[in-house]
Amino acid sequence: MTWLGLFLYSALAATLLPGGSEILFVGLLATEPEHAVWLWMMATAGNTLGAVVTFVMGGLLARWRIKGAPTRASKWPWLRAFSLSTKAVNQLHRHGPWLLLLSWLPVIGDGFCLAAGYLGWPKVRSLGVILLGKGVRYGVLWYLVV
Repeated sequence: MTWLGLFLYSALAATLLPGGSEILFVGLLATEPEHAVWLWMMATAGNTLGAVVTFVMGGLLARWRIKGAPTRASKWPWLRAFSLSTKAVNQLHRHGPWLLLLSWLPVIGDGFCLAAGYLGWPKVRSLGVILLGKGVRYGVLWYLVV
């Protein structure tokens, strides 16, 4: 049950919702070091799933904007406050999909995933790079704890 909880919390933490799955991961590693591989896999998979959700949201945002977002934004004031970070988009264009290795970074990483989806980056390549970045992040935490 703790593995499922870690998976779900890691997935939510990787979306635009606030949360830090690292604390839960480290806590579970400290109490269940014999299950370290499973904990690493669940945290990595969950966090990757959350990043993929954010990536898909970026793609949906791009389609939505094409279909007349300005008229909708005038009806919903909170949408006017939301804008895709131009800085994130510029960095993605400049550095390519390898920038998604940093998708684990708080706030900025979510922006990179959202922008990559918005720009229509190749899904499989983006998923692979995101998975690698998330796996390395939890691997480093695992190494530091154990």
